[in-house]
Amino acid sequence: MVTSSDQAFYDQEPAGSLEDHAKWMREIEFYFHGYADRLNSALAGTGGYTAELGAGSCGLSVCLSRLANVKRIIALDISMVRMQKMIDLSATVLGGDKSKIQPIACDFNGRLPFEDGELDAVVFDAALHHARSMWATLGECNRVLKTGGILIAQRESYLSVLRSKKQIAHLLESPEVAANVSENMYLLDQYVYYLKVNRFSVEFIKRTQGNIKSILSILNGSLFTDGVLLCKKR
Repeated sequence: MVTSSDQAFYDQEPAGSLEDHAKWMREIEFYFHGYADRLNSALAGTGGYTAELGAGSCGLSVCLSRLANVKRIIALDISMVRMQKMIDLSATVLGGDKSKIQPIACDFNGRLPFEDGELDAVVFDAALHHARSMWATLGECNRVLKTGGILIAQRESYLSVLRSKKQIAHLLESPEVAANVSENMYLLDQYVYYLKVNRFSVEFIKRTQGNIKSILSILNGSLFTDGVLLCKKR
Protein backbone atom coordinates (compact mmCIF):
# COMPACT_ATOMS: atom_id res chain seq x y z
CA MET A 1 0.00 0.00 0.00
CA VAL A 2 1.34 3.44 -0.90
CA THR A 3 -0.14 6.49 0.78
CA SER A 4 0.41 9.13 -1.91
CA SER A 5 0.21 12.20 0.37
CA ASP A 6 2.96 10.79 2.60
CA GLN A 7 5.15 9.87 -0.36
CA ALA A 8 4.73 13.24 -2.08
CA PHE A 9 5.58 15.09 1.14
CA TYR A 10 8.78 13.17 1.79
CA ASP A 11 9.88 13.11 -1.85
CA GLN A 12 10.14 16.90 -1.59
CA GLU A 13 12.12 16.96 1.66
CA PRO A 14 15.44 18.76 1.01
CA ALA A 15 18.70 17.05 1.87
CA GLY A 16 20.06 20.25 3.43
CA SER A 17 23.67 21.21 3.99
CA LEU A 18 26.32 18.76 5.16
CA GLU A 19 26.60 20.75 8.41
CA ASP A 20 22.87 20.48 9.11
CA HIS A 21 22.83 16.82 8.13
CA ALA A 22 25.77 16.09 10.41
CA LYS A 23 23.94 17.62 13.38
CA TRP A 24 20.91 15.44 12.62
CA MET A 25 23.05 12.30 12.30
CA ARG A 26 24.81 12.97 15.62
CA GLU A 27 21.41 13.09 17.30
CA ILE A 28 20.47 9.72 15.78
CA GLU A 29 23.85 8.35 16.85
CA PHE A 30 23.39 9.61 20.43
CA TYR A 31 20.28 7.47 20.89
CA PHE A 32 21.87 4.52 19.08
CA HIS A 33 24.75 4.52 21.58
CA GLY A 34 22.21 3.91 24.34
CA TYR A 35 21.63 0.31 23.22
CA ALA A 36 24.18 -0.54 20.50
CA ASP A 37 26.26 -2.96 22.58
CA ARG A 38 23.17 -4.75 23.88
CA LEU A 39 21.77 -5.12 20.38
CA ASN A 40 25.06 -6.43 19.04
CA SER A 41 25.17 -9.00 21.84
CA ALA A 42 21.54 -10.02 21.27
CA LEU A 43 22.27 -10.67 17.60
CA ALA A 44 25.27 -12.92 18.29
CA GLY A 45 24.66 -16.34 16.75
CA THR A 46 21.84 -15.08 14.51
CA GLY A 47 21.84 -14.19 10.84
CA GLY A 48 21.86 -10.53 11.79
CA TYR A 49 19.04 -9.80 9.34
CA THR A 50 17.58 -6.40 10.21
CA ALA A 51 15.02 -3.99 8.77
CA GLU A 52 14.70 -0.27 9.43
CA LEU A 53 11.12 0.86 8.83
CA GLY A 54 10.54 4.47 7.80
CA ALA A 55 14.27 4.71 7.16
CA GLY A 56 14.22 8.24 5.69
CA SER A 57 17.81 9.46 5.95
CA CYS A 58 19.04 5.87 6.52
CA GLY A 59 21.03 7.30 9.43
CA LEU A 60 20.07 4.52 11.81
CA SER A 61 20.76 1.90 9.13
CA VAL A 62 24.25 3.35 8.73
CA CYS A 63 24.77 3.20 12.50
CA LEU A 64 23.59 -0.41 12.55
CA SER A 65 26.00 -1.29 9.74
CA ARG A 66 28.88 -0.61 12.15
CA LEU A 67 27.83 -3.53 14.38
CA ALA A 68 29.68 -6.79 13.74
CA ASN A 69 26.59 -8.95 14.30
CA VAL A 70 24.38 -6.97 11.92
CA LYS A 71 24.96 -8.69 8.59
CA ARG A 72 22.20 -7.34 6.33
CA ILE A 73 19.93 -4.30 6.59
CA ILE A 74 16.81 -3.62 4.55
CA ALA A 75 16.02 0.11 4.72
CA LEU A 76 12.31 0.59 3.94
CA ASP A 77 10.76 3.97 3.34
CA ILE A 78 7.76 5.27 1.44
CA SER A 79 10.11 7.65 -0.41
CA MET A 80 12.95 6.09 -2.39
CA VAL A 81 13.75 9.64 -3.54
CA ARG A 82 14.49 10.71 0.03
CA MET A 83 16.68 7.69 0.76
CA GLN A 84 18.66 8.19 -2.43
CA LYS A 85 19.22 11.87 -1.60
CA MET A 86 20.39 11.22 1.95
CA ILE A 87 22.07 7.84 2.35
CA ASP A 88 25.45 9.01 1.02
CA LEU A 89 25.41 12.08 3.27
CA SER A 90 24.54 9.89 6.25
CA ALA A 91 27.38 7.48 5.48
CA THR A 92 29.81 10.38 5.06
CA VAL A 93 28.99 11.62 8.56
CA LEU A 94 28.62 8.29 10.37
CA GLY A 95 30.93 5.92 8.51
CA GLY A 96 29.76 2.33 8.62
CA ASP A 97 29.48 -0.27 5.87
CA LYS A 98 26.97 0.93 3.29
CA SER A 99 27.31 -2.37 1.38
CA LYS A 100 25.19 -3.99 4.12
CA ILE A 101 22.24 -1.67 3.38
CA GLN A 102 19.60 -2.28 0.71
CA PRO A 103 17.04 0.55 0.31
CA ILE A 104 13.54 -0.55 -0.74
CA ALA A 105 10.52 1.67 -1.41
CA CYS A 106 7.73 0.42 0.84
CA ASP A 107 4.92 1.88 2.94
CA PHE A 108 5.19 0.14 6.31
CA ASN A 109 1.47 0.74 6.86
CA GLY A 110 0.82 -2.27 4.65
CA ARG A 111 2.07 -5.85 4.68
CA LEU A 112 5.82 -5.93 5.10
CA PRO A 113 7.81 -7.66 2.32
CA PHE A 114 9.19 -10.42 4.56
CA GLU A 115 8.22 -13.97 5.38
CA ASP A 116 6.94 -14.99 8.80
CA GLY A 117 9.78 -15.11 11.33
CA GLU A 118 12.38 -13.97 8.79
CA LEU A 119 14.01 -11.07 10.65
CA ASP A 120 16.25 -10.88 13.69
CA ALA A 121 15.58 -7.19 14.40
CA VAL A 122 13.27 -4.36 13.36
CA VAL A 123 14.18 -0.76 14.15
CA PHE A 124 12.51 2.65 13.89
CA ASP A 125 14.11 6.08 14.11
CA ALA A 126 11.48 8.80 14.66
CA ALA A 127 9.15 6.68 12.55
CA LEU A 128 6.83 4.41 14.54
CA HIS A 129 4.51 7.31 15.40
CA HIS A 130 3.85 7.71 11.66
CA ALA A 131 1.95 4.42 11.67
CA ARG A 132 -1.67 4.90 10.65
CA SER A 133 -2.56 1.93 12.86
CA MET A 134 -0.26 0.93 15.71
CA TRP A 135 -2.12 -2.36 15.96
CA ALA A 136 -1.47 -3.25 12.32
CA THR A 137 2.15 -2.05 12.17
CA LEU A 138 3.24 -3.74 15.38
CA GLY A 139 1.30 -6.86 14.41
CA GLU A 140 3.33 -6.98 11.20
CA CYS A 141 6.55 -6.47 13.15
CA ASN A 142 5.61 -9.42 15.35
CA ARG A 143 4.85 -11.54 12.28
CA VAL A 144 8.18 -10.94 10.53
CA LEU A 145 10.39 -11.25 13.62
CA LYS A 146 11.72 -14.53 14.93
CA THR A 147 10.76 -15.49 18.46
CA GLY A 148 13.15 -13.54 20.66
CA GLY A 149 13.69 -11.01 17.89
CA ILE A 150 14.39 -7.40 18.81
CA LEU A 151 12.28 -4.31 18.11
CA ILE A 152 13.74 -0.87 18.79
CA ALA A 153 12.07 2.53 18.48
CA GLN A 154 14.18 5.60 19.13
CA ARG A 155 13.44 9.36 18.89
CA GLU A 156 9.70 8.81 19.13
CA SER A 157 7.17 11.65 19.40
CA TYR A 158 5.95 11.43 23.00
CA LEU A 159 3.10 13.28 24.60
CA SER A 160 3.82 14.69 28.04
CA VAL A 161 1.21 14.32 30.76
CA LEU A 162 1.82 17.95 31.72
CA ARG A 163 2.02 19.48 28.23
CA SER A 164 -0.24 17.34 26.06
CA LYS A 165 -2.80 20.03 25.15
CA LYS A 166 -0.09 22.39 23.92
CA GLN A 167 1.70 19.57 22.06
CA ILE A 168 -1.48 18.50 20.26
CA ALA A 169 -2.31 22.09 19.32
CA HIS A 170 1.19 22.45 17.85
CA LEU A 171 0.81 19.13 16.01
CA LEU A 172 -2.44 20.27 14.41
CA GLU A 173 -0.59 23.28 12.99
CA SER A 174 2.29 21.21 11.59
CA PRO A 175 3.12 21.02 7.84
CA GLU A 176 2.67 17.24 8.00
CA VAL A 177 -0.93 17.41 9.19
CA ALA A 178 -1.65 20.16 6.66
CA ALA A 179 -0.36 17.85 3.91
CA ASN A 180 -2.46 14.88 5.19
CA VAL A 181 0.68 13.03 6.29
CA SER A 182 0.28 10.50 9.09
CA GLU A 183 1.72 12.35 12.10
CA ASN A 184 0.83 11.24 15.64
CA MET A 185 1.89 11.58 19.25
CA TYR A 186 1.38 9.13 22.11
CA LEU A 187 2.03 8.85 25.82
CA LEU A 188 4.78 6.41 26.75
CA ASP A 189 2.14 4.26 28.45
CA GLN A 190 0.25 4.02 25.16
CA TYR A 191 3.36 2.79 23.34
CA VAL A 192 3.88 0.21 26.07
CA TYR A 193 0.26 -0.92 25.76
CA TYR A 194 0.38 -1.36 21.98
CA LEU A 195 3.68 -3.23 22.21
CA LYS A 196 2.52 -5.56 24.96
CA VAL A 197 -0.76 -6.47 23.29
CA ASN A 198 1.29 -7.39 20.22
CA ARG A 199 3.35 -9.78 22.37
CA PHE A 200 6.50 -7.75 22.97
CA SER A 201 8.29 -7.33 26.26
CA VAL A 202 9.16 -3.65 26.72
CA GLU A 203 12.03 -1.77 28.34
CA PHE A 204 12.33 2.01 28.22
CA ILE A 205 15.89 3.34 28.24
CA LYS A 206 16.00 7.00 29.23
CA ARG A 207 18.26 9.12 27.01
CA THR A 208 18.45 12.84 27.61
CA GLN A 209 20.23 15.07 25.10
CA GLY A 210 21.00 18.77 25.54
CA ASN A 211 22.05 20.79 28.57
CA ILE A 212 18.57 21.85 29.69
CA LYS A 213 17.07 18.36 29.44
CA SER A 214 20.11 16.88 31.18
CA ILE A 215 19.59 19.23 34.11
CA LEU A 216 15.90 18.30 34.17
CA SER A 217 16.51 14.57 33.62
CA ILE A 218 14.68 13.73 36.85
CA LEU A 219 11.52 14.99 35.08
CA ASN A 220 11.99 12.62 32.13
CA GLY A 221 8.63 10.87 32.00
CA SER A 222 6.54 13.76 33.33
CA LEU A 223 7.56 17.16 31.94
CA PHE A 224 9.00 15.42 28.87
CA THR A 225 9.72 11.87 27.71
CA ASP A 226 12.96 11.06 25.94
CA GLY A 227 14.53 7.68 25.34
CA VAL A 228 14.51 4.37 23.50
CA LEU A 229 11.99 1.55 23.47
CA LEU A 230 13.91 -1.75 23.54
CA CYS A 231 11.56 -4.67 22.99
CA LYS A 232 11.69 -8.41 22.43
CA LYS A 233 9.16 -10.67 20.72
CA ARG A 234 7.81 -13.16 23.22
